[in-house]
This record gives sequence, C-alpha cells and structure tokens, in this order.
Amino acid sequence: MFYVFLDLVGITVGGLLSKPLQRFLSDKQINSMMEIATLCVGIIGIQGAIVTKKPLLMLVSLVIGSVIGVWLDIDGKFNHFGNWMKTKFKTSDPHFAEGFITVFMIECVGSMSIVGPLNVALAGKTSLMLFKVILDLITSLVYGAIFGYSVLLSGPFVFLYEAIIYGCAAFIQPLLNASTINEISAVGSLLIVALACDILEIKHFKVANFLPALLGPIIYEAVLMFCK
Repeated sequence: MFYVFLDLVGITVGGLLSKPLQRFLSDKQINSMMEIATLCVGIIGIQGAIVTKKPLLMLVSLVIGSVIGVWLDIDGKFNHFGNWMKTKFKTSDPHFAEGFITVFMIECVGSMSIVGPLNVALAGKTSLMLFKVILDLITSLVYGAIFGYSVLLSGPFVFLYEAIIYGCAAFIQPLLNASTINEISAVGSLLIVALACDILEIKHFKVANFLPALLGPIIYEAVLMFCK
C-alpha cells in the first residue's frame, strides 16, 4: 500500500512543482507544450489500442460502456466536481475541470495502473509501480504547467482507484490474466486517443462517459470462467 500512496505523493509533488515552472514559460510556450505533449499522448494511445486481439470485444465494451456512462452522466459529475473545487480554489481558470479530468484519465486508464498495484500486492514486486510513480510525477508536472493546480485533484482519485485494485488483488487476480489486461489496456488506450482529440479540438468527446467500458474485458472473462 505504501507504493500506491507514493504514487499520490508523486502526483502531488509534480503538480506543486508545475507552478514555478509555469512562471518561466510564456503563454505561447505553454500552448506549444500542450499541443506536442497531447500529440505524443495520442500516439501512445494509438499504439496501445492496436495491440487488441479482440477488436469486437473492444467495440462492444465501448458501445455498452458509453450507454452506461451517458446514463450515469459520469462526465457531468466529473465536471461538476471540478467546477465545485474551482470555487474552493477561487480561480477563474476556464480549463480547471479539464486539467483534473485529463490527468486523471492519463494516469488511470493504462495497464500500469492495474498491473502495478497487483504486482505489489500479490508478488511484492515494486519496479513497475516505482516507474509509474516517476511517470505520473512527470505527467503532473507537464500538465500542471498547462492547466495549473487542478491536476492535484487527480491524485486522490488515482490513489482510490489503485488502492481498490490493491485491496481486491486476491479476488480479482484470477480474472486479470495477460489477455484481459491487454484488452483493458487497449480500451483505455482508445480513450486516451479520444482525450487527445478532445484537447486538440479535433473532435469533442465526453471521455469520462466511456470509463465503464474498462470493465468490459473483465466481465467477458468472468462469463467465460462461469461457463467453463
């Protein structure tokens, strides 16, 4: 559990250090950094999405997940929370909620956020989780310079997500074989592509509404196990 908490610390440190960095950058430099960082994230998302071995499962997961997400209005709830925190931070930044959602999505939908806590809980292996701590610190630093302190809000949500995986490791481990994790990663990577398109204003996606799609491969694996 210590390493899950360490990830929260990394996100927080990166977010806090982003403000001094922001002072040394002009608006043009920040915009340029946002464009290239988001383009890189989009490319990484494409690379992750094409590794799927079950494209039909990915399609069905995303379609059903989007229906559930729109019904629950997950994106609206994320934005409502972000705007509520905006009043607490007393800021007029129009991108405050966007920063929170962007960093949370980048740091949560990849396979490392699943495999990292599982490795620590089940095998005591910490290398992947330590790598994720460093990666999340850098992500918070870069996007914090772009969006400001709103990236700090992602920390507690990432911690909660990883803590649940860590705490339920023994129960969910049979469902999370290599194939299932690969498909979860592929679905999550496609969400990252949608997020990049949204940030770059190519096409507006309410990406948070697609989050239930991440459960699709797990449910599929559970059904297969039940039918055996």
